[in-house]
Amino acid sequence: MIRVFASRAGRLLLGIWFMILVTSLSGVNLVPVASKNPGHHGGGGGSSSCTTNAPLATVQNNWAWSQSGSWGLPGQQIAYDIQIMNYDVGCGSSSFGVGLTAPTGFSVSIPTNTITLQSSSSGYLWAYVTSPITIADGDYPLAVTVARVGSSLPSAVSTTYNKVYSTDTQAPTLFWPNPWDGAALSGNSYTITVSSSDDHAVRHVDLYIDNAFVTTAGCDDITYICQLTDKWSLSGVTGQHTATFKAYDWMGNVGVLTVTFAVS
Repeated sequence: MIRVFASRAGRLLLGIWFMILVTSLSGVNLVPVASKNPGHHGGGGGSSSCTTNAPLATVQNNWAWSQSGSWGLPGQQIAYDIQIMNYDVGCGSSSFGVGLTAPTGFSVSIPTNTITLQSSSSGYLWAYVTSPITIADGDYPLAVTVARVGSSLPSAVSTTYNKVYSTDTQAPTLFWPNPWDGAALSGNSYTITVSSSDDHAVRHVDLYIDNAFVTTAGCDDITYICQLTDKWSLSGVTGQHTATFKAYDWMGNVGVLTVTFAVS
């Protein structure tokens, strides 16, 4: 009986040592196998790839349809809205530095000159340009550059303009009023809107209801069209009313549009 017990115990110990050996060997082999496939991910079994492309820069300021630039009086500061697009594919995020150069005598300020973007995404930065107080009318080019931080990969270059002017006699135009002339309104509130454009730049648009001032919209020299939007309460308001919109340019010229509408 003692020999049988010893034999069983021996087989039991042999089995345990065999399991330990197999486990140990498996653990040793797993490490180099994984290190040979650094791009291999669990789950789908596919591999990741990164395609690096040059970024793109565009300036959102339009002084006319699809015409890049902004009108400005001598000595006036103009804000330029710069869009940066990261055209990388599958590369995670990258940081880009933004620069802007102007002719001699112009002042340039970019409060935040770097931006971090994920692949295939875009973002915006502001640049501020001030022309000299004494300067001839004309179109002055501004060069915008966007480069990947810490890399010699291709960068983006875009040209826009500071269009200096000193005379203006044309008043802004107003269009797309809402409500329109003859509209019938109902409900708890109504969103009043109007758009305005100018041969140079709209400074602000004012709204009057029944000749009483309601609100103003400052125009930031960013786009060709300036818009005013205001949510107006219709509580306790019935009958005929008027909405008057006034658009001002930087020379004091005023455009006026009045519509009549009914509230029930």
